[in-house]
Amino acid sequence: MMQGVKDHFVMKNEALLRSHNNDAVEMMLEASSLQEFADAGVTFAGYDNTTLYYHDTNPINEVRDITTPKLVLNAVDDPCCMIDNLYEASPYPQHEGKTFAQMIRETKRGLIAVTYTGSHCPFLCTRNRWLPFVSDPVTGGWMLNNWSDQVAIEYYRAALDVYGSRRFL
Repeated sequence: MMQGVKDHFVMKNEALLRSHNNDAVEMMLEASSLQEFADAGVTFAGYDNTTLYYHDTNPINEVRDITTPKLVLNAVDDPCCMIDNLYEASPYPQHEGKTFAQMIRETKRGLIAVTYTGSHCPFLCTRNRWLPFVSDPVTGGWMLNNWSDQVAIEYYRAALDVYGSRRFL
């Protein structure tokens, strides 16, 4: 898997990336895990260090202020967002030792759905193996037969039914 990530994100853009930070490219290519790879590449997101990058990009730091309905899907077999993390106490002082699940539960209009399978993102539906695409209920076009996309669409349609055209900001 790591080689595919390196090929897709680094090798296709190697010359451009090296022109900005050759050392970061070398560290990304030498990475043996996704975490090492992400840490090595923070400079390309405009950050000098991983501490600032993860603080600024972690949505849990803003979750209390998000008033729009939110659906968090997490699979037990997710190798990146491990289910145990959901029930760990946050390391950030402003979260007062609460778990990530507690913080979502305490927000208005927040819902966590945990599935046994789904891995990190795919949630591909296997009910109809012969048709990998289905009609997109929003655009009328085609979309991957993806269970999580369908659940998200249903969730946000229900939210619109409940909240109507009210603004959340």
